[in-house]
Amino acid sequence: MEAIDQHPKIILFGDSLTEWGFYEENHGFGWALGQYYGGKVEILNEDHSGGPNCLSRSSSFSSTWLKPDFERIVQRAKEPYAPPTLLFTIFLGANDACLPPAGAHVPLKRYEENLRKFVETILTEEAMTDTKIVLITPPPINIPEPLRNSIDIGPAGEAKVDLEPEKSTRGYRTYMSKKQYADKVMDIAKSYEDVTDQVIGLNYWKALIDTALEQEGRLADEDAYDENRLPGCGLPAAKEFKQGYFTDGLHLDHLGYEVLTKGLMDAVLTKWPELHNDQV
Repeated sequence: MEAIDQHPKIILFGDSLTEWGFYEENHGFGWALGQYYGGKVEILNEDHSGGPNCLSRSSSFSSTWLKPDFERIVQRAKEPYAPPTLLFTIFLGANDACLPPAGAHVPLKRYEENLRKFVETILTEEAMTDTKIVLITPPPINIPEPLRNSIDIGPAGEAKVDLEPEKSTRGYRTYMSKKQYADKVMDIAKSYEDVTDQVIGLNYWKALIDTALEQEGRLADEDAYDENRLPGCGLPAAKEFKQGYFTDGLHLDHLGYEVLTKGLMDAVLTKWPELHNDQV
């Protein structure tokens, strides 16, 4: 009989942001979890990538397209003698939030229904009664800063910038769509946190924004979250993320993944100390 791997599992479920999170050169969160647990836990890469950039491609995977894959993962966890699933992260929304006519777009209401279905299935599945769930928000995108010489300078030397045309661009509307979907993830997580200790939300969107604001020296400002100046939003008054956080405006680079890893590890080990590497 073929030997059965009895190492407990951590499942990372998502799209290309999860796939890239297993690359050592990226310092990805999947790779980092593998380093932390040192072979005591199997870290499963359950990604389904669909193209390098949802702003220009329509083949990226979404929460709707991944339903059959989720069902397959749960079915595997139910098999006789299957080792326990300690942790299940759901990191979706980067593609769902892309604006129509992108083929990956999933309306916000349907996106919420999909995420709730994933969570409810895990919570009610007998084989996964002890599985912890982390809902990770999609990150922002990173739109390059506009050319400064395109800003109209008034006679008093103050920049006079009409923000409305820039706000109507597909890039800015996509940026704000990502924020809307991130807010929805945190709303969903909060609704479960009120009734079970198995679910938490990780506001990765805010973690990246706060990191950039801190680097700009604006995190403590009253207007730090002014939508005209949010890092990476592409408006004339905003700055883009520094090199090392994104590779192509959508996918994460090593600094972006380091923020994700720190946020995930801090949240998980604070909420569930039994998942420390010396406890599993």
